[in-house]
Amino acid sequence: MTVGTDGSYWGRAALGWAARHAYRAGLELDVYEADRRYEDLPADLPADIGTGSVLRPYPLLGARIRSSGADAAAALLSASAASGLLALGCRGQHKCHLGVGRNALLLAGSAHCDVVVVRGRPQAVHGEFRKVTAWLGEDASDDVVIARAKDFARLTRSVLEVERQSATVPVPEGTDLVVVGGGAQLGLAARTALHHAMCPVYVVR
Repeated sequence: MTVGTDGSYWGRAALGWAARHAYRAGLELDVYEADRRYEDLPADLPADIGTGSVLRPYPLLGARIRSSGADAAAALLSASAASGLLALGCRGQHKCHLGVGRNALLLAGSAHCDVVVVRGRPQAVHGEFRKVTAWLGEDASDDVVIARAKDFARLTRSVLEVERQSATVPVPEGTDLVVVGGGAQLGLAARTALHHAMCPVYVVR
């Protein structure tokens, strides 16, 4: 599993989400950190941009720390080719607006593996609702979306719900994860969830 972090609120949230998932699933974790040589990071961030404190509760987790280099999105895209799952925050440093950042949208639509964009309420990010929702759209990946949601629900001992996206059905709430189809181009369900979901969004690639 791979995760990108820049020490921002959502970068740390993504790292925490990825660490919990990797530890629970018995996976190794590749952590790509923003590089101060290329990123304008806040001066009060620790030298490791907070990675150590997030990983400390998981001493048995096999984690490798790498630099994202000059182009974080390119580094994560390349890493996704050898990864089963990529996690990143919905936006990073200097992105104070609501919604989802450019890199998150880019990687959700182009990564070589499934992508989790971490966003939403703290209860959802920490898995406190004990519910996973497969949100089916207009593409042909319904079976895969349901399978991924079922696997995650089983791993986290959560309830699985299946809903179909429509103009009258809002983005599911009160859930820890919304699983949507991706494909060559992000469909309406995926784009709506990435911009408006109150929980992490799992995009099946």
